[in-house]
Amino acid sequence: MDRERHYLLKAMEIAKRSMEKGNLPFGCLLADGNGLIIEEGENTVITNKDNIAHCEINLVHQLAGKYEWEYLNNCTVYASTEPCPMCSGAIFWSGIGKIVFALSKEGYHETAGTHNPAYIFDMKSGVLLEHGGRKVKVIGPLMEQEAKKMYAQWLT
Repeated sequence: MDRERHYLLKAMEIAKRSMEKGNLPFGCLLADGNGLIIEEGENTVITNKDNIAHCEINLVHQLAGKYEWEYLNNCTVYASTEPCPMCSGAIFWSGIGKIVFALSKEGYHETAGTHNPAYIFDMKSGVLLEHGGRKVKVIGPLMEQEAKKMYAQWLT
């Protein structure tokens, strides 16, 4: 749990950095099987005026042509919040083998006061990825209460 917590706190720092740049507060990183952080992803939906520029999508785009599928299969995405279905699909197609997240989607929406159904796609990452031809391990939420407190401070 110490390793996961370490990377999740880094993902939360990336989320805060994203928010400080005027974007939504979501961040992630990719660590290889040895624990080396090889990429980071920030949300850029607002600054890029691109509704699909979620942190995980931006991270997956950064991987293009850099790493072999077998290598990525031994990597883990550490995300500040549970990836949405679009991002979960991108992680699946990229070849990444594992997702670990700090805060559930429900926990984020509760903390952020998100009520607009246009921003809620109610499907868990693990449920979606169970339908894939290869297994992607999904772990989380691992820091639900702590992450809620962080987001509550940031969003006020």
